[in-house]
Amino acid sequence: MLNCREVAERAEDWLDKDMGTWRSFQMRMHLAVCKGCSRFMSQMRLTRGLTDVATDLESNNLRDGDDRQIDAILSRLHDEKNSKG
Repeated sequence: MLNCREVAERAEDWLDKDMGTWRSFQMRMHLAVCKGCSRFMSQMRLTRGLTDVATDLESNNLRDGDDRQIDAILSRLHDEKNSKG
């Protein structure tokens, strides 16, 4: 099984789903028993979601009062926060 440092080093690959079957199994096993790493991965997922939203805001030139875009962004953040990896 992987240790906490190895999980942190492989976090990006895990979130990108760019990991072989055996390594993915090892990650799942570690995350199942290590609450600290599970929280770390949740924070990484949320950080990525926020980064994506910031990029969307820049690329869409979001203007004040555009409630539909704001609602869509908030919904996306909520989905990112609640997704499981």
